Amino acid sequence: MRKPFLSLILSAALVVPVTAVLAHEPGTYESPIVEQRVKRFKQSGADIQAIFKKHMGAGNFTAIEKAAGMMAAWGEEIPDAFPAGSNSVGADPTIWENFSDFESKANAFAKAATELEAAAASGNAGAVKKAAQAVGGTCKSCHQSYRIKH
Repeated sequence: MRKPFLSLILSAALVVPVTAVLAHEPGTYESPIVEQRVKRFKQSGADIQAIFKKHMGAGNFTAIEKAAGMMAAWGEEIPDAFPAGSNSVGADPTIWENFSDFESKANAFAKAATELEAAAASGNAGAVKKAAQAVGGTCKSCHQSYRIKH
């Protein structure tokens, strides 16, 4: 009676970690730098969505300012997150063929996010809306040129 029970426990102990690993998305990317940049892009996407869908309507300028600051910092880091040879499923190879344009788009994103941060600090709802739209425009511009959507 003890052996079947012990076998069942050991089998379950082996299956649970494997299932947890397979269900977990991180680590499925080609390299750590790709995994990190995907994570940062997803965070920026979530931040801009929260700004439009949650924070602007609530007048939560503090949350907008914080999110914009994080996006601005990420915008400055984007070019470094795309070293030569770090190709990935969602990144169009033309990034590395036209890196100066890619850098320019990343800088435009950082600048727009910095302007959003300043608008949020001012508490001017109209300026925040306009600045948030500008941030969204820089995202769209880069995605149209350099993102492969699957």
